[in-house]
Amino acid sequence: MRNSSSSAWIDISATLSNDSVVWPGNKPMQIEKASKIGVGGADCNSTNISMNVHTGTHMDAPLHFIEDGNDIMRTDIDALIGHAKIFHIKDDQHITYNEIKDFPIEQGDRILFRTRNSDVDWEMAPFVEDYVYLSPDAARFLVEKEVRTVGIDYLSVAEKGNAAEVHKILLNAPVHVIEGLRLNNVEPGDYEMICLPMKVKGSDGAPARVVIKPYNKSAN
Repeated sequence: MRNSSSSAWIDISATLSNDSVVWPGNKPMQIEKASKIGVGGADCNSTNISMNVHTGTHMDAPLHFIEDGNDIMRTDIDALIGHAKIFHIKDDQHITYNEIKDFPIEQGDRILFRTRNSDVDWEMAPFVEDYVYLSPDAARFLVEKEVRTVGIDYLSVAEKGNAAEVHKILLNAPVHVIEGLRLNNVEPGDYEMICLPMKVKGSDGAPARVVIKPYNKSAN
């Protein structure tokens, strides 16, 4: 169990494997050995990976929903490193303006939402159709607040069947979008965050490793 009261870094990234859940219609994760020590004269282990960039913990680039948007290489890394706020959402259907309007959200914030999605080990389970997502009114509120980054604990920040609306609201701002976070056992509060997406030229997204630790206000 991860202890969010510790000063150690907490890995909130999903583990990738051949059993990783994928968005319906996306290519399943494939991890296979290209070579194995002692087999066929090989002197090293080497692994091939084939995956959709929106698998597991990942980031969306504006290009994901905006035709001429920036690719993942042009991500502002400064928006992904530093003080982040984690909020627990009570609504079991979606993240609404009414619930978050009184949260202490300020200009420039990095915001991560922990929902009931994190109540189960979703990363290796079948795709969940009724995951909790960000509603359009909440997305517009976050843009008005001029937050820098928004993260959520499932494969999409938006509703299945209407993904474009919320993505476009955020990515046009632009707000950086992190999806597929593992926030079980993580308490609400202030954290230091590091999120580093892979640098993939021309890509509309990329897998990311995300770690957090309790925020030390006196040190910042």
